[in-house]
Amino acid sequence: MDMIRITGLWKQTDKNGNGFLTGHLNPISAVMVMPNTYKKDGSKEPDYFLYFKQNEKKQEEAEEKTNTLF
Repeated sequence: MDMIRITGLWKQTDKNGNGFLTGHLNPISAVMVMPNTYKKDGSKEPDYFLYFKQNEKKQEEAEEKTNTLF
C-alpha cells in the first residue's frame, strides 16, 4: 500500500492536562487530533476526533500581504 505523508503532528497538553496532537497543512490551515474524553467503555464511539482550523495569525499575515498588493 502506498502512503502519502500529509503533515507532522506535535504533542500538546491543554490547561486541564489532556494530551492532543497538532499540525499544519499549509500556512493558513491546521489540524488537531483530540481524544474523545466522553467515550464510555465498550462504546462504539470513535477514540479520537480530527478537527481542521484556520490559523488566525497566518491568515492575518496573508490578508495583509494581499492588501498591500492592491
